[in-house]
Amino acid sequence: MREPGGGGFYRPPGGGIEFRETATEAARRELREELDLDVATTRLLGVLENIFTFGGDPRHEICFVFEAWVDDGTLDALDGRRILEPAAPDDIEIATAIGLDELRAGPLPVYPDGVLDLLSP
Repeated sequence: MREPGGGGFYRPPGGGIEFRETATEAARRELREELDLDVATTRLLGVLENIFTFGGDPRHEICFVFEAWVDDGTLDALDGRRILEPAAPDDIEIATAIGLDELRAGPLPVYPDGVLDLLSP
């Protein structure tokens, strides 16, 4: 089990799958809701399952990790934008365009556990 320490952490945009929605449809919807971003092409990279503690509460997540293609100009425009629909009303989430090397070397953890392994080229 894990409890993120103080400070921040990185996570890809995402959320839950709604009833009668596929994982692919959910990924596209979440990008639209959180970042006002429409993507036509996605590719499933893998599925992760983690049991952890967050905010003192036990959690269990199953994550479908997708790759989506957007141009560099779009990423630059998203950098620093506040997430439109954060995970919780009191959350402050800021979109950050960051490379894999920097994520691996950076001081902040990346969640969900295992996502960096799926993103390896």
